[in-house]
Amino acid sequence: MRESGYFLPHVPIGYGATVAVALGMWPLLRYVFHVRSDAVILGTMVTVGILFGIWFLRYAKMLWLALDLTIHPPRDEDFQSRGRKSG
Repeated sequence: MRESGYFLPHVPIGYGATVAVALGMWPLLRYVFHVRSDAVILGTMVTVGILFGIWFLRYAKMLWLALDLTIHPPRDEDFQSRGRKSG
């Protein structure tokens, strides 16, 4: 059982990915699609940032769990009963 707040480090992972995707929209819109309106670009960046942030939340938690299990793999004593009764 993970302690309270275990998944809290997923927040910077999600934030970083969301910022990267939202900021990545600027050169895509400006240079690939040749959009010149700053209002359209900003509106698109905000919309993509919000939608991507909501969608990416579960994947940020998954990435945090994978990173933590890579850094701190479970040991045999993690699976011992520690005096608890089973059943």
